[in-house]
Amino acid sequence: MSKSTATRDQYKRIVEALRMRPQTSYDLRRLGIYQAPARIKELRDRHGYSITTDPVVIVDRDGYHHARVAL
Repeated sequence: MSKSTATRDQYKRIVEALRMRPQTSYDLRRLGIYQAPARIKELRDRHGYSITTDPVVIVDRDGYHHARVAL
């Protein structure tokens, strides 16, 4: 997997990850995509992807609860 933070490479990682399963913004952050909401909006608006978003509650790997994380 590319470690590039170029926008084009982030798009590619997001699309590949979403093809495997739904991803939270936390999951995408772990893939090096720190502005996941912006990249998702761009994929929808500029590139025509149909990506649904649902709010969920997660517990991160450090045990912190996060409400309304995008899935």
